[in-house]
Amino acid sequence: MAVTLVLIVVLFGVTVGELLNDVAGGRVPPGLLGSLLLLKTPELLTKILPLAMFIAVVWGLGRLYRDQEMSVMRSSGFRWQMMLRPLANLLFPVAALLLVIGVFISPMAAQSAQEKLETAFRTAAEWGLQTGRFHVLQNGNLILYVETVEDDGRTLRNIFIQQRRGEREQIWVAEQGYYWLDTNTGIRYLTMENGQITEGGQQTLDFGIVRFSRNDLRLPDPEDRHKPAGVEAQASSELIFSDRAEEAAELQWRISPALAIIVLGLLAIPLSHHEPREGRGGRVMLGILAYIIYANVLYMSRSWTANGALPIALGTWWVHALTLVIAVLWLRRQGRAV
Repeated sequence: MAVTLVLIVVLFGVTVGELLNDVAGGRVPPGLLGSLLLLKTPELLTKILPLAMFIAVVWGLGRLYRDQEMSVMRSSGFRWQMMLRPLANLLFPVAALLLVIGVFISPMAAQSAQEKLETAFRTAAEWGLQTGRFHVLQNGNLILYVETVEDDGRTLRNIFIQQRRGEREQIWVAEQGYYWLDTNTGIRYLTMENGQITEGGQQTLDFGIVRFSRNDLRLPDPEDRHKPAGVEAQASSELIFSDRAEEAAELQWRISPALAIIVLGLLAIPLSHHEPREGRGGRVMLGILAYIIYANVLYMSRSWTANGALPIALGTWWVHALTLVIAVLWLRRQGRAV
């Protein structure tokens, strides 16, 4: 639990930094920062718990060696096989939890986050508009400024819009306005009331002013503001019988944390072995290095499988199998030490 809390703090800091960067770039509405952070928690747990459990087992068993308790147990006939049952009592419940999170909860959270983004970009309050700030859209051809946004999230006060079409330019000014969505076409409009339009050319002197009581302006669709729903948001039941490489790789990836925690638990037994006068952090650092290699090979295998470079039947399974074989061989080699 202690290791998990430390890792959660670190990864939450990284995630908050990424979300704030997306907010600054207009890809994520500011009003959804807290919700998206909460919805990313299941995904973070699938990354944190295998490493946290691995370090905890290495550190916990390592203390038995440092305090010479393992030497006493070994002299009483204790063998490394006797360590498997208590270790299984620790690892299997967490593996089951990770399986539920990876297969069911994470896809639901990803789908919910996608729906929240799609809904938020249709409202003025969360679309990315911030009061008192100029918003540059359409590569600078549309600039929007709003002084205040009402509590309903739709009504705007004191609107300024600069729109450029070719060499012609329009300045829209209105006392108030509101958003609305055409449900048939999905096109968003900004209706402005009690305002005027000043139009002119950049290289000519023919200017005109039009005053209006109401005018509708079509707004551009959000450009690159959020990713379309991908395999991450698909239900696992949709991926089971899929023959697409990308979907098969995603399903294997969701199961990987549960398998990884069991494989790493076995690997932690030989890694926890300490020689006399050996430093406390050496084995932990070696374990972290082993985890980094293991995790990176898993990431690469997932990418190779999704791209078709690896057959689906091989996928990421070979990484778990190879690491498991290494752990068992290492255990048998150090059998007399534990």
